Amino acid sequence: MRLTLLTATLVALTMTACGKPNQALPEQEKKNFEKITSQPAAPASDASGTTSSDTSSTPSTVDTVKEKAAETYDSAKEKAAETYDSAKEKVVETYDSAKEKAAETYDSAKEKAVDAKDAASEKTSAGADAVKDTAADAKKGALDALKK
Repeated sequence: MRLTLLTATLVALTMTACGKPNQALPEQEKKNFEKITSQPAAPASDASGTTSSDTSSTPSTVDTVKEKAAETYDSAKEKAAETYDSAKEKVVETYDSAKEKAAETYDSAKEKAVDAKDAASEKTSAGADAVKDTAADAKKGALDALKK
């Protein structure tokens, strides 16, 4: 019972919020459209407010709209080209920056590898020298023991 009441309330609120009850029916819209299209168009008036029947010296509304549309298209095309060029420049800058950082990282890693190799070589040499010294001491100790 509560769920049904809640659902009915939500449906009523939704319909009121969307204006559903006030929308025109398709039949009403069709009648209104026919009424509007059946009325004759009023003649165009010039700047002084008088109607002019001679339209040969002034461009028609269609021509004006075409010109404005062409201007708008050209303007949009120019802005799109500018946006494209700007984005392209930013991409190139980002690529160059990333390339430089990668080169720096590579060089740093290469230097660290050389340093690690040198450190390992030094430790290996030190270990070999220690083994050599130990072997020499053992040989000397063995010779001393044989002499006694």
